Amino acid sequence: MWQDFLSGEVGNFIKLYALLEDKSYHVSESELLIKSLFKNDEKSIPLVKEKIKEESPLGELELINAASYESKDSLIIAAWCFLYERSLLDLEEDRFVYYLERSGKYKNRLIIPFSKNEVMYYFQARALDNSQFPKYLNPSVDEGVRPSHVLYPFDEEASSLTVCEGPLDAISLQLQGVNATCTMGCSVSQEQLDILKDFEGEIILGYDNDEAGMRGIQKFDRLRKCKMMREVSICHPPTDFKDWNDAHVEGWDLKEWIEEESVKYDYEYKILNSL
Repeated sequence: MWQDFLSGEVGNFIKLYALLEDKSYHVSESELLIKSLFKNDEKSIPLVKEKIKEESPLGELELINAASYESKDSLIIAAWCFLYERSLLDLEEDRFVYYLERSGKYKNRLIIPFSKNEVMYYFQARALDNSQFPKYLNPSVDEGVRPSHVLYPFDEEASSLTVCEGPLDAISLQLQGVNATCTMGCSVSQEQLDILKDFEGEIILGYDNDEAGMRGIQKFDRLRKCKMMREVSICHPPTDFKDWNDAHVEGWDLKEWIEEESVKYDYEYKILNSL
């Protein structure tokens, strides 16, 4: 962490790099991730991808897509069924890639990758049966970056961005044409806000329909003021559903819902909802 006592500007190393290089926080984070992973390795991007594959904490990955239902392997079928039942497979274009891990710490788990420019910079490993605990495993700090330092990949040039809690919700929204990301839970971090600060469009908070989700919105609002960010809008998932994926599975038009139900999280809204 650093502070410029003359201007009052504060931040982490990524923000300092971004200011010195005159680049966005998101671009700077990607560049520093590659540099920190591979130090003085100046090889081409294809070779960097191979190095990521070699040094990744993941081992025997098998692709899971819409065609995986034809497999005779019970684990691949289990992964396919998990995705199919939650309507997370793109049956036409295969835009979203998933994997099954065969060995190591993440053995027999579904791997949900976070990828930018075809490079996986983070992932979440989801249990496929109730005997695996915990349900979700994230890479340790030694294996990569903290979950609080990343966002699920999104379109940085779009006119709006819906911020939800987990990658399955973000994927559900993206499958319906909504530009979406997730903060790996409902508690946004300073680093994630540094990324979101560079987004020029409308930010819509779409945390879950529960008390934790509401506390997450309140924390986001407090922290964004410290960073001099614009007011945000909010839009919870449809009332009868806990999260976006539940509504997506039931066939709700989530793009239309967000367009119609989003409201500014401003003083008037807070007063009305406190009565």
